Amino acid sequence: MSRLGSNKLTLYPGAKVVRQFGVATGQAVYPTPLGLFKIIVMWKNPWWYPPASPWAKGEKPTPPGPGNPLGTRWMGLSAPGVGIHGTPQDGSIGYSRPHGCLRLPLPQAVWLLAHVLVGPPVSTLPACCPPSRSPAVPNTPPPPSP
Repeated sequence: MSRLGSNKLTLYPGAKVVRQFGVATGQAVYPTPLGLFKIIVMWKNPWWYPPASPWAKGEKPTPPGPGNPLGTRWMGLSAPGVGIHGTPQDGSIGYSRPHGCLRLPLPQAVWLLAHVLVGPPVSTLPACCPPSRSPAVPNTPPPPSP
């Protein structure tokens, strides 16, 4: 679960908090979408492909390695073009800088990819509301226990 505005990502396998991470969330003009999503792909050393968006006009695909904005790990969500990924820009953590994604420091992205699977739910909630009252996931039942 990520609570936007607090710039935190919390890993819950069931009801128990396992770990919490500081993250960078989407800018006001490219916000991180609110809702309930799933991790649909996980890649080590991903390529970055420019999205069809004005901010990426003229950009070229970036192979794995230094300079890749995704860092070394990508967990793609069911929200189109949005994922959880590493970043070589640790100074962005705690702020709203990405174009919709959730950024983690590289070591934390490596840890997270090793501890989650494709398929679990990922909820992004507004900063204002407790999860049970969040407009982002109305009437959504909790995920099943492992």
